[in-house]
Order: sequence, then structure tokens, then C-alpha cells
Amino acid sequence: MSAKGSADAAKKDAPKKKRADPGRAAAPSKAASPGGAAAKGKTAGPDRAAAKSKTAGPDRAAAKSKTAGPDRAANPDEPARGGATFSPVSDIDGPASGRIRPLDFSQPTKFTTEIRRRITGAIEQFCEAASGRLSAELAVEVRLSVAEVDQHTWAASKARLPADAVAIAIEAQAIERQMLLSVEQPLLLQALECLLGGQAAQAPAERHLTDVDWVLAKGLLAAIAAELSSAWGELGAPELSCGEIDLEADAGVLTPVGEPTFSVKLASEIDGQPSAMSLLIPWSAVEPIADRIRGDADSPVLGDAHGPDALRRGLAAAKVLLRAEVGSAQMPIERMLELVPGAIAPLQGRAQDGVSLYAEGVLLGRGHPGRSGTRRAVKLESTSATSAKADTYAQLGRAELERARAHVSSARHTAQGRAVLRSIFVRVWAELGRTHIPLKEALELSPGAVLELDQAADAPIELFVNGLCFANGSLVVTGEGTWGLEVAALV
Repeated sequence: MSAKGSADAAKKDAPKKKRADPGRAAAPSKAASPGGAAAKGKTAGPDRAAAKSKTAGPDRAAAKSKTAGPDRAANPDEPARGGATFSPVSDIDGPASGRIRPLDFSQPTKFTTEIRRRITGAIEQFCEAASGRLSAELAVEVRLSVAEVDQHTWAASKARLPADAVAIAIEAQAIERQMLLSVEQPLLLQALECLLGGQAAQAPAERHLTDVDWVLAKGLLAAIAAELSSAWGELGAPELSCGEIDLEADAGVLTPVGEPTFSVKLASEIDGQPSAMSLLIPWSAVEPIADRIRGDADSPVLGDAHGPDALRRGLAAAKVLLRAEVGSAQMPIERMLELVPGAIAPLQGRAQDGVSLYAEGVLLGRGHPGRSGTRRAVKLESTSATSAKADTYAQLGRAELERARAHVSSARHTAQGRAVLRSIFVRVWAELGRTHIPLKEALELSPGAVLELDQAADAPIELFVNGLCFANGSLVVTGEGTWGLEVAALV
């Protein structure tokens, strides 16, 4: 290519660079257009020397990495104002803009240091008592000890358990709460082998449990639950009992995936043969007795399951729907029906302000989007001083939406039809995700709280119209710094 031709090509490309998002202005010399290598080949004359100077020296490797691929961030080390890191953004009518890479929030901190210390102390007492009791029943030496304690969400804690472990529901009937005890199969089979007159070293790593095995196993697990109940009672907590036992599921312990959970792993040795068991304690099982565990002598004594205390606990534990709304817009139904795959739906609300959290339609506050393990999450940054409600519209049913789609083309052919389509407004919004939390927890939310949502971190963002999910896609940031959603599919 001649020098003149190169210069013309460079001029031709100049308008494309002006379409970039203003957010890239912070590092104009470090970002390249999605064309990357092609743009480099088109640079000529004085501009070529300037381009070279921008990638020279210690920053050369960083500059090269920032020109790779259309979705690379202008500066991967610089977090965007909305709580996540954004890729380069074109204006809203241009190509795909600003994908979100969510932050990974820290593990939950619901269990305070004092509560963790007290519970760990009780579990150590349980280990000592259970070791003695099992040694007597099995006629061999049994040792139990606390191997590891940690705090995660319920989903993350369960994911760490062996898939073939035996699940036992540990029930606190006085407060209608449950915990989950997970016993690894080798431990159970070693104990059964000893009860049947054999040696723990002869036990297989796994085998099918017969009816006789189950009878013996239930008695063994009931003994473990009894010793755990005794240690738990030292904390001022109610009596525990052995509930459902399950080989393939969760023993009926149903807990929200984002529930803060205190996980205790216990190492075991039966006649020198190692194995383990784990106890998962969700916050819902601790919350009603948290004051007593802390040692508060003035905390009320637990009543029966049908008294006034039970009513208060029931109301506090009632689940409310919590949803994280990214942004919304009011638009004519004609414009809404034009949101096909590839289109970008503009939403009100600046990306730097994060997302809004609503509980049953009432605004709780605003937070920044991110992730907690494999799930989406929101870190609450501020709470709402007023009880503002989300805008409400008549619910749009699936049948009405399909009829509108079917008739929109014919309606556009007449002036009257177009006027009707422009006069009907709907509310469109994008949701980061939803979850259910206890009413008491929703009322006590404060800045800094991390709320895990039910949606997976890599799931598409859903777009709603008047309460009906009608599309999904990727969250983007427009050239004006507001949220948008690039539609990937209609649902």
C-alpha cells in the first residue's frame, strides 16, 4: 500500500475511535479498537510513530494484552465505578458494549468471632464425649477432633461435602430449625464392621447398606445426635434430635443457597482408620438463640412451639422476595416489541450508582453487583430512608404479549394503528437476580451486607415487561454511562 493510501485509511478509521465510550478517556493511549491488529496495520505516517511510542517501554506487554479481542477492558486493573470491571464501550447504537465482569465478594460474616468461638468450644466438648461413648459401643478406640471450621454460604458449604456421604437432619424442634450432619461412608462402614464383630481395617470403602446395616446405623447416629444435643445445650440452646437420614439427598434440610453457614469438619479415627464427618450449621438455626450463645443472661428463655415466642419467631422467619433491579425504562409497546436479539434496551440509572434492592416491591437500598462463589450477589452500599415502592403497572400476560407481537406488523401500516402502539406505555426493567430471605433479616439489613442471589454468576440477565420475563441477554454500559441490556434471546 502506498503512503497516500495508508494515510487515507488512517483518516477513514478516525471516526471509529471517536465512538468509544467516554470511560476510555482515562487511558486513551492504552486501549485499542476491537479491530486490534487490523487497526495497527492501517496506521501510517506521523500517527504510526505515535502509536509505536504508546506501546514502548515497560508498558509494552500491558498495551499488547489490552488490544486482544473485542471484549477486553481498556484497563483491566482499574475497576469501574459501578462495582465491576467494564470492557470498552461503544455508543448505544454501535456494536456490543461494556460487558460486566462481576466482583467476587468475601465470605459471609454473620457468625461473629464470639459465636464461632462458643460453638467451636461446644463441638470440642461433643468430640470428647462422643469419642468415649463410641469407644464403649464399638469396643475399639475412637477419636473425634475438630479438624477445620469455616464460614460460607449454604451452597458453598454443601459443595464441599462428599457426594456419597450419609446426610442426617439434626432437628431443634423447640425452635423448628435444622442442621445437617454429613457422615462419610468409610466412617459409617468402619463402625458397622466393629458392631458386627469385625475390625475397622476390614471395612470396605463403600458398599450397599442392608436392612440390618440401617438398623444399626440409625442407633449409632442417634447416639451421636444425643451427645451433640448435650454439648449444644451447654450454650443455652434447645434439645437436638436425629431426624431424617438420607444417602443421596439433603435429608430434608431445606435452606436458602445464600444462607450464611458455619461449617465444622471433624476428623475421626476408628481403631486407627481415618475418616471424617461434617456439621453444617445455618444461621437460621443459630439466630433464635444467638443472644444466649453469646452469654446474654437477660435473653428470654425459649418457649414452646405454640406460645407467643413461637409466633414472633414465625413472623420473623417468614420469607420475603428480594430482587435486584439493575435499571428500568418506560417505553411505548411499539418500541418494546422492537427489542429483538442484537438490540440494546437502554435503561435509566447510572452504572456507577449500582443496582436497586426491593423486598416485596419496597425499596431497601442500593448496592454494587458482584458474585459470591458460583452465584450472583449484591453488596449493600446504602439503605433507603423512605419506604419507596417500585412503579407498578397492569400485569402483562403471556397471551397478551403474543397477540401484541402478532398484530404489531399489521398495525404499523395504518396511522391509527401506529398511534395506538405509541400511546400504550409499559415498564421494562432488567434484573440481576432474586432470592428469598427472612423478614427479620430484611428489616435488619445494613450497608456492607452481602446478599447472595439464586441465579448463577454466568446466567443471562433477564428483561421484564410489566412483570413478565420476555427476553434475556448481557448487561452493558452505554456511552452515557447508564445501564443497558443487549438482547440475546426472546423467551
